[in-house]
Amino acid sequence: MTERASIASLIPASQDIYRKIVFEIADGIIGIDDHGIIRLCNPATESIFGWQSGELLDKPLEVLLPERVHGFHQKLVANFQSGHAEARYMGQRSATIVGRRRDGAEINLGITILRTSAAGSPMMVAVIRDVSDHVRYQNDLKRLAETDSLSGLLNRRAFRANVLQSLSTADHSSMVIFDLDAFKGVNDRFGHDAGDDVITSFSEVLRSSIRATDVAGRWGGEEFVLFLPNLNAKAAIAVVERIRANFTGVDFRWNGHPVANFTVSAGLAIVTPGCADFSDMIASADKALYDAKHAGRDRLVAVEMQQEALAS
Repeated sequence: MTERASIASLIPASQDIYRKIVFEIADGIIGIDDHGIIRLCNPATESIFGWQSGELLDKPLEVLLPERVHGFHQKLVANFQSGHAEARYMGQRSATIVGRRRDGAEINLGITILRTSAAGSPMMVAVIRDVSDHVRYQNDLKRLAETDSLSGLLNRRAFRANVLQSLSTADHSSMVIFDLDAFKGVNDRFGHDAGDDVITSFSEVLRSSIRATDVAGRWGGEEFVLFLPNLNAKAAIAVVERIRANFTGVDFRWNGHPVANFTVSAGLAIVTPGCADFSDMIASADKALYDAKHAGRDRLVAVEMQQEALAS
């Protein structure tokens, strides 16, 4: 048997192998023509996106993508088609492609695209993997690494990173440090479980009293921090006083003890243009907090970064 005859005898077998791979592999495989119409679709693709057998054929690829990413995806595809690479992984190391199931639910996808042809016409084939579980796992790990386990707020490192990011677009801003008054006495009188209860209660008050754009964290022990971007001095003072009042109004009830209420002191550093340095803001807020504690606790002291007192 000649070499040519030997190769020819393998073609039908190889076609069966490829067909088996395409129809039984867990990854989705889609082929689209140069107009973006789906011409090839395996069962795994239909399962990933929640479509019935054969329903995706002859539909535009956009039915598998949220409308907001259509333009971005078309740009990626166009760049690939105009380039020289025969295959490419879409997305970035820190991001995935977002897909849309038939029921409207969004999923995270890993996609490799490659250039080929069918019946003499160009075709682009995409190999698709649903990586939603992996993305959720990575997000959970990131959240755990950034979150204080008791309060549920950002930890010190994550708070600093979030504030530095906000500072690049913030205008009038303020930094606040809160300190729970006489907290050591809570642990001594009522026990450490009661101390944890006070920490979590203040965290809930803080979280429920601020905007989505504000950044809150636990600085350590009974100290908490709050960054208020794009807020003038008067409004920032009002936010802090509302937090203090809401916390003072919380009734703590522990078995064998009368109802208890607690207070909190606060130092507020109002950031003026040219003074938006994280370390300086923390230092100014900390000095204002020190003044509040030594003036009798249960109060707010606010200062400008130039150290001019605005309120006490």
